[in-house]
Amino acid sequence: MSIYDCRMAKAMRAPNHTTEGVERLPCNHQSSIIDQQSKGFTLIELTVVIVILGIMLTLIIPRLGELGEANLKRSARHLTSTIRFLRGESQVKKDMYRLRFDITEGRYWVEKLTILSLSEKTAEYKRFSSEMGTEGSLSGQTTFRDIKVASHPDDPFIQFSPNGWVDHAMIHLRDGEGRDFTLMVNPLTGNTELREGYIEER
Repeated sequence: MSIYDCRMAKAMRAPNHTTEGVERLPCNHQSSIIDQQSKGFTLIELTVVIVILGIMLTLIIPRLGELGEANLKRSARHLTSTIRFLRGESQVKKDMYRLRFDITEGRYWVEKLTILSLSEKTAEYKRFSSEMGTEGSLSGQTTFRDIKVASHPDDPFIQFSPNGWVDHAMIHLRDGEGRDFTLMVNPLTGNTELREGYIEER
């Protein structure tokens, strides 16, 4: 009830009393009771919202871990398909290839051994591209911890020879939850195996 309505009511009848003589609460007191009730309902609503948010977080947080692992497995599958493609391409074309890694940026790309001069017998690896896709990056928050190759442990690349030989490599990955995984590359077949944990070469 507004202040104007209260004043009109007081002018029409005796203040603070009904026609039966029963005491009537002042208008300002009625307004304070309404305000208190409104505040009470607001607190109840806030409590309900907090409970709902708590339930939602309980359901969502485990899924975030699953998402991080899914991104890591997607990255491992793409690396595996690239390794298999390069092994086959090297055997068919009789060329040397490298899969080079940028550990900091989480990227990788293909290089091909290119002859610069036949007379001087010089050659160097240059960036290679094809329709199959010869570069990529890790998915989501997946990162490289390191790349360990037996023949050159401090230089992060995997080499592919025309005879089918592939560098024996251990690609160490970490997902968004901080869990380590190892993608092991078989030097004879080019096949890979993803294992949980940081596995070192034996």
